[in-house]
Amino acid sequence: MGIGKDVRMWGGAGCIVLGCSSGAYAQSSVNISGFIGAGLAYTSNVAGHSSIYQDSGVLRPNTLSFIGKEDLGGGVKALFYLGTLFSINNGAILGAPGSLFSRESYVGLANQYGQVTLGQQRDFMFDTLTVNQYSGNYYQGLWGAHQGPFPTFGAPYVIGGSYDFDRLNGEALNNAVKFKSANFSGLTFGAMYGFGGVAGHFGNSSSQSFSLDYEFGSGGVAAVYTMAKSPTNESGNEGIRNIGVGAKYKVEVVQFAVLGTISRNTGTGAQIDALDATVSYDFSPFWNVATTYTYMGGNVVLDSVHANQVGATLTYRLSKRTSLYGTYVWQRASGQDALARINSTLTSPSGSAAQTMVGISMMHIF
Repeated sequence: MGIGKDVRMWGGAGCIVLGCSSGAYAQSSVNISGFIGAGLAYTSNVAGHSSIYQDSGVLRPNTLSFIGKEDLGGGVKALFYLGTLFSINNGAILGAPGSLFSRESYVGLANQYGQVTLGQQRDFMFDTLTVNQYSGNYYQGLWGAHQGPFPTFGAPYVIGGSYDFDRLNGEALNNAVKFKSANFSGLTFGAMYGFGGVAGHFGNSSSQSFSLDYEFGSGGVAAVYTMAKSPTNESGNEGIRNIGVGAKYKVEVVQFAVLGTISRNTGTGAQIDALDATVSYDFSPFWNVATTYTYMGGNVVLDSVHANQVGATLTYRLSKRTSLYGTYVWQRASGQDALARINSTLTSPSGSAAQTMVGISMMHIF
């Protein structure tokens, strides 16, 4: 969820990055930003054994981003974004094999009504529900994203069969054109379409996403729909359909958030319903504690298994850019042969119906 905005490079410095002369880009800027963090983690049960290891980017992923804008006049701007996810442990790029800019990569135009961009982009399950603080994933990071005892759900991601099944952790869609509106008195909306690129079959392996978000004073409500077909699901004719509805409200230093999602594999009929309820409390300018309860339930196609999960993150802000934080997540799975599985980069689920993860980390925004 990298959204850092510091360290601006203007004029000549920006043109060095672009390999162009400073005079040609006098009205443009290039911003280099990102997150970097690591820590130590303990997992109680991974395929029957406990594990202690160094983890990378739990609360926010390690991200390096290049963001550029150019004023074209008349209120119109050109823009681009190139972002990559990486592991601080070994320097490897995370994401699809062979992908350099594995987070997002797009170019577009913007004016007073909104922006249109083209490229590899994350859909609105992440853009609206997570970035705008409706999802428990915003407060608990990677471990708070949704995964559980649903190995046959069929999410087409690298880990398991239900890794981030409702896309709240941020899964990019290829070949996408995306519109995001400006803010109209608290109302924002958006739509995107990803081209499948299959000759003679326009809708094959395609994707679409729509968003509506209204924020008022201390609160907000939002709704998102995403449908992403996959070549691995009925040869690109079916995929995962996600619906999310959230609300939030802040009372002084306490924020409440609730989010419900419905995720369905349209090829197999498998469905997971999930509910987050979060309380975040700034009990000093330096300290924050956030707790999230999550329920996840599968339908009869998934043997009606379900899971209850509790997560908590305690953060100490050393500065505006640097934080120390501790994370705790516990999950209990129920149902026939249900094995707990907290969302993470671990390659195996628990060997039992319960799993606990504890970590202490630091994070720097640049």
